[in-house]
Amino acid sequence: MFTRPLLVLLLLAFPLSTIAQSDELDAFVGDWVFRINSDPTPQRVALLVKEDSVRGRVYGTPFSGVLDTGMLTFDVGGYTWAGTLSENRLTGQLIDPDGDTFAWSADRYQPPAAPRTFVHEPTNYHRLLSSRAEPALRIFPGDTVRTTTVDAAGWSTGGYRERGNRVTEGGNPLTGPFYIEGTLPGDVLAVSLQRVRLNRNWAYSGDAVMSNVLDASYIRDREVEGNLVQWTLEDGFARLTEPTTALADYKVALTPFLGSIAVVPGDGVTPSSRDSGPYGGNMEYAEIREGATVYLPVSEEGAYLYLGDGHAVQGDGELTGDALETSMELLFTVDVQRYRFRSVPRVETPESIASVGIAGSLDLAIQEATSDMARWLESDYGLSSTETALVFGTAVEYDIPDVVRPWVSVAIKISKSVLAQINQ
Repeated sequence: MFTRPLLVLLLLAFPLSTIAQSDELDAFVGDWVFRINSDPTPQRVALLVKEDSVRGRVYGTPFSGVLDTGMLTFDVGGYTWAGTLSENRLTGQLIDPDGDTFAWSADRYQPPAAPRTFVHEPTNYHRLLSSRAEPALRIFPGDTVRTTTVDAAGWSTGGYRERGNRVTEGGNPLTGPFYIEGTLPGDVLAVSLQRVRLNRNWAYSGDAVMSNVLDASYIRDREVEGNLVQWTLEDGFARLTEPTTALADYKVALTPFLGSIAVVPGDGVTPSSRDSGPYGGNMEYAEIREGATVYLPVSEEGAYLYLGDGHAVQGDGELTGDALETSMELLFTVDVQRYRFRSVPRVETPESIASVGIAGSLDLAIQEATSDMARWLESDYGLSSTETALVFGTAVEYDIPDVVRPWVSVAIKISKSVLAQINQ
């Protein structure tokens, strides 16, 4: 198998005489995605033409080549690439320092002239996060999608337990996947949630606290073993549809959010839609609401975005296993931050920024979240580690979105009013 150098400079040899004669060297200008047939990891390369040379930049490192009798040749570090151009595709062979030859190809990244808006009415839902699923849509950064989700049990917008309203099996079915053109491993996908709204007037939840957050004596003595109960959603509040006497006046303000938003984790891993990790997933974080932007590390070309598991309201931890599960209407826009190489999901709202750590225990999740937020302040706000510690010690908040096994999540959050006091 072809092994790339630690930092690969893409070395090209293009027969250009025909193109040069027709004054079409600009055919090379733009962003390209290069693939070596024996290497599953694609690379983004930007090319430009200046006089008689083609120049480019890969991973921030520049390279250039010189035209000689109609051929543009690069030879750096003993790697030589030779290829031909046909319309918007390059193909050829790579010769490594040992003389081994590998086929390669490159496709031009061609975004639309202007952002587009799509309406997607889902008919298929997914319980695995997989890049083998047929994309619901192929979209570009800047595009917007209007769509809907079903609840965690597969119920849609009809009545509670109404015949025909359960349109798919339960288990956190998700809408998608949405293939985002031009995204590569190492990028960060930014999903701006412009609309996260309820589209029905009921939800359901569990009625028993999960055993893993209770001590043995309470578990032995508690009254309820666990059932599903219905809630009515109206006038901005959730109320029990059939309340007990003690809870007859109990109501909770609605705070709709997405329990699940994810990209595929890559390396052939296909987690359940119930799982979560660095790729996002079933995070259950109430800040993933209308007006928020969620940043997800990309591990596979195209990202493959999945969304679902709408909640009308939820206390921290999702302690009953099922929050107020409901269906949703969504409007979101995607963008891509190139080669940011992040390791955990991030969430930004008009009020705050947050890093979400996801692990098998609370202490490990806290470490992931806190370390990422420290890197965020130091890279984007120019703080030293000492300055970061002073901000942490006075201004951070921790949320515990999810304690449902096997994964738990912890979010560290800093108010933008605090960040506004930092001199950059």
